[in-house]
Amino acid sequence: MGLRGNLSTIKGVKAALRALPKSMAHNVAQKGAPALTTLTRAAFYGNRNVYGDRRPLGVDGHPLSLVQSGRTSRTLEYKASGTVIRVVLGTDYARYLIGKYGILPNGAMPSSYEQALGEILSKESVDL
Repeated sequence: MGLRGNLSTIKGVKAALRALPKSMAHNVAQKGAPALTTLTRAAFYGNRNVYGDRRPLGVDGHPLSLVQSGRTSRTLEYKASGTVIRVVLGTDYARYLIGKYGILPNGAMPSSYEQALGEILSKESVDL
């Protein structure tokens, strides 16, 4: 059994997870949240957005790090709540960094996220 539907969008992945049996969707969410957190933080610290594009240069010509206190990067994580994967934004201003610098997906699902969730799902399907 695999994910069916439009997996290139966040809404499509949510709908596909809802279509799975509850126990499988729960396991995928529990294992997927830490995997997505790792991918998101790796992109953040690698001065890239979640789609793999480099961040723009700052006024001094160096890549923007987006780290002043480190609070946003430390609290940026995904949590599983039942069969749903939710993102935790630990700062009030993190939501502005999503649209401007792509610290989280905005509509389209990054291919690295699709691949990670697909691998987790294939392992879950084999375990049945």
